[in-house]
Amino acid sequence: MHVIKEAAKTLVAKLGFQTNRRIVVFESDDWGAVRVPDSDSLAAFENRFPSFRLDHYQSFDGLEKKADVSALSSLLRENAVRFRASAPVFTLNFATANPDFNRCVPGNVDVAHFGFEPIDKTYRIYDGDEGVLDFVRLGCGETALHPQLHGREHLNATAWLADAATDPVVEYARGLRMVGLDDALYNGIDALNIGNTLIDVSGYLEDAVAIFKRLFGFTPRSFIPPCYVANKECERIAAGLGIETIQSSPKRNVPKGNDSYLRKINVFGHSNVPGQCRLIRNVQFEPSRSMFQGKSVDECIDAAFAEIETAFRRRQPAVVCTHRVNYTSRVDERHRAFSLEALDGLLQELARRYPDCEFMTSDELGRAILSGGVIDR
Repeated sequence: MHVIKEAAKTLVAKLGFQTNRRIVVFESDDWGAVRVPDSDSLAAFENRFPSFRLDHYQSFDGLEKKADVSALSSLLRENAVRFRASAPVFTLNFATANPDFNRCVPGNVDVAHFGFEPIDKTYRIYDGDEGVLDFVRLGCGETALHPQLHGREHLNATAWLADAATDPVVEYARGLRMVGLDDALYNGIDALNIGNTLIDVSGYLEDAVAIFKRLFGFTPRSFIPPCYVANKECERIAAGLGIETIQSSPKRNVPKGNDSYLRKINVFGHSNVPGQCRLIRNVQFEPSRSMFQGKSVDECIDAAFAEIETAFRRRQPAVVCTHRVNYTSRVDERHRAFSLEALDGLLQELARRYPDCEFMTSDELGRAILSGGVIDR
């Protein structure tokens, strides 16, 4: 079965974009989005529901601090000297808003009873300033961090508020200002599920892009739908707002309604929409999950590097999926230290084996593919 699966993946790779250049893209989701406010809130939740099984997101993930983006930036810049062609860079995919907990009424499916707040307000509520945004605004040349779009709020508001009305776990978490702690499909954070009647897709994306432009001063050119959930209409609307590149997984989740999805195979560089291309994440690098599972730093590095080599062997860019949860310390600092050690080790191994590899941001690679700039069949 493993041989058949690998042969199928190789065939799909041949159908899409290929290049002999060793291109590496780090894509990191969930920046700006709230999940767990702090360690005290997590402890309160665990004490109230000791049998609820938490995953690594629910155990570690919280809104990033300025110290978190600074630590990630420092490590990337320190490793720049190891490479000859270009320096490591991260694409940070930002959700541009969060639920306004004071305006969200459990069980109410009236859009007037769901409110959101832009993330600059969220940062001020949490930390009293916009230190994260101020740091990222310094620019990729100075920070090695490049913002792109992950949507407005990373939340299926309809499912969340409906569950909060009937499920004591979800309602208690809501009272603690926590989201993504329920047993719903995708933990109730698949914002573009067509069952999310509290949003209008056009308005959702227009708001997301407008807030992004206000926060960062430019239009995002790449977009990763929350939970990889989107349909063709969503991608068409995004294209009209200037989105040229859809970040995606090997399979995308096309919502059918009633919390069901059609899983469609993605082909690297192809898209549903003319003038738009799709990047495929073919490397998993999630150190916090490895730590949660009791694995070592070396095991985490080895697994990711093997997938990078597979991507290169298939003549594809290595697009590395590595979520914000790995690098945030608001809930627990231990996994951030583990993740940064693993990232340092992965970059050192890349430098040893492929010192001439080229680092790109998601929008850079997408634009290069669309323009034919890196096609060398």
